[in-house]
Amino acid sequence: MATSKSTKTTVGTDAVDPVTETTEAAKTISEQVSVLAEKAVIVPIGASLIVRDDLTAALRKLQKKYTTSAGLEKELTRYEKRGARARNRFEKQVRSQRTKFERDIKARRKDLGKRSGAVSARVEEFVSTAQGLIS
Repeated sequence: MATSKSTKTTVGTDAVDPVTETTEAAKTISEQVSVLAEKAVIVPIGASLIVRDDLTAALRKLQKKYTTSAGLEKELTRYEKRGARARNRFEKQVRSQRTKFERDIKARRKDLGKRSGAVSARVEEFVSTAQGLIS
């Protein structure tokens, strides 16, 4: 009999009440909806605050650079050096491309000279053959 009592107790505690299960599921769904709604409001607010902080930091940095004449001169010098480097790099690139173009043209002229010499020889041969046939 002792075993039957323990079995009854075990069976009684393992049984799930359908009404309680439905109530808990509804509570869980409502909690999930509540959490999602809260996130939908909080995420854009947090993102906008981060953007505001970053923008404020950037403006403070610019203000620090440009409010003093020494800072302004330093930035202008920096810009001038950057522009000079870009100009020099561009000029070097143009010179390089020009040299390459000139070499290419020179090689084509040389090749054309060789071909025109061969064509001239063939034409002269054709003319002499034609003159030989005519006379």
